[in-house]
Amino acid sequence: MKRAALYIRVSTTEQAQEGYSIGAQKERLIAYCKAHDWVIADIYVDGGYSGSNIKRPGIQKLMSETDKFDVVLVYKLDRLSRSQRDTLYLIEEAFLPNNVDFVSMQESFDTATPFGKAMIGLLAVFAQLEREQIKERTQMGRIERAKTGLYRGGGNVPIGYNYVDGKLEINPYEAEQVRKIYEWYHAGDSLLEIQRKAIAHKFKNRYGSYKSWSGIRNILDNPVYTGRMTFGEVVIENCHEAIITKEQFEMTRIMRDKKKDVYGMTAFKSKYLLTGITFCGQCGARYGTRNAGKGYNYYACYSRSSSMPYIVKDPTCQNKIWRMAELESIVDAQVRVVLNSPEMAKEIAVSKQTKPTPDNKNKQIEKRLHEIDKQINKFMELYQRDDIPTDILGENINKLYLEKTALEKTIKPEPDDSLMSFDLAEELLKDAAQVWDFADTDQKRRILQSLINRIVLDGDNVKIEWAF
Repeated sequence: MKRAALYIRVSTTEQAQEGYSIGAQKERLIAYCKAHDWVIADIYVDGGYSGSNIKRPGIQKLMSETDKFDVVLVYKLDRLSRSQRDTLYLIEEAFLPNNVDFVSMQESFDTATPFGKAMIGLLAVFAQLEREQIKERTQMGRIERAKTGLYRGGGNVPIGYNYVDGKLEINPYEAEQVRKIYEWYHAGDSLLEIQRKAIAHKFKNRYGSYKSWSGIRNILDNPVYTGRMTFGEVVIENCHEAIITKEQFEMTRIMRDKKKDVYGMTAFKSKYLLTGITFCGQCGARYGTRNAGKGYNYYACYSRSSSMPYIVKDPTCQNKIWRMAELESIVDAQVRVVLNSPEMAKEIAVSKQTKPTPDNKNKQIEKRLHEIDKQINKFMELYQRDDIPTDILGENINKLYLEKTALEKTIKPEPDDSLMSFDLAEELLKDAAQVWDFADTDQKRRILQSLINRIVLDGDNVKIEWAF
């Protein structure tokens, strides 16, 4: 004979409604137990509590006493909870692991039956949708806060700002640290070098000292210092006073992206002018340096010279091995032409600004995905009003989710635009033209890495792909 735990819940707005009072629910549950020859182990009641969460004394007591019964019985599914996430949690985490079944009278939901087990899967679908809706509502709330100049909140206030009455206000001492960190990075210092300088200058912030270079990285990657807030693809400008200019941040982003492309996440500082930006035009591998002794240094394709097999693209590659001085002289000559000819630089930029026509198919797919989400929401509303049978509900929801999953896999990524704006490039070219003749190897390398995406070598041909 099964031992049943009866769970009854009413909110203050439902106590007077027919069929939802404590007495009405209790009467029906007891009758159900008698019809199934179940013994009532206990009755748990939450009077005047919302079903939006499980912070209720009755449900908490029931969860702690699962050893006293074999099945939990409710009059209607939403009596247990109005949240599909919580319902799924109670069934899968509190009941079933303790060998306790769950039965809802109105929906004929019984986890001991095949149909009841299938309904758990449907609940999981609803729970996922509910999580996404909560996330979306939270995101919208943050965006609305930002539009009124309010920060999103939370415990991690960016270094350089104070959180005052919902807004970010500049902390003068910390803001100066932020500016100095950007200045050092633009001068060519690595994250580790900047960290050491910050410690040497005894920089302190609300979180302590700069004990890790990751704190430096977070500052360099955070657009909040330009007065901007970002929420996924949504960008809101001028939310608070900026610490650095948008141009400084854009330059930092370009430098950071180039170092990641060239060296990966652990960028090092090479002593050779063209290391990291030179590629083989025949196999696609990088060009690296080779020292032959007696002052003879070369650039050679990694595929034919490297001792690191994972870098090799084609072991049969026979692209030209360049004398270092010869190749650097050719690149130097091409760079000088562009530095001393603003018209040529502009022609290069204009020729690259034509973007491919956007793929309209993506827009059609995104439109259909939006329609699917609206249909799912509509089904949820019907379900909550008891206007649709559960079997029809499950069939339609599953079809929509299968279609949604298939469509999401067909969306093509948008073309990657890695070119800097010509206005920014023009400023860099002016500065570079003034110092190129006097710059040392380190300075020239930093200029090249800012202005050049890659140098492609194919036999005797040297082609520079500019970053603007």
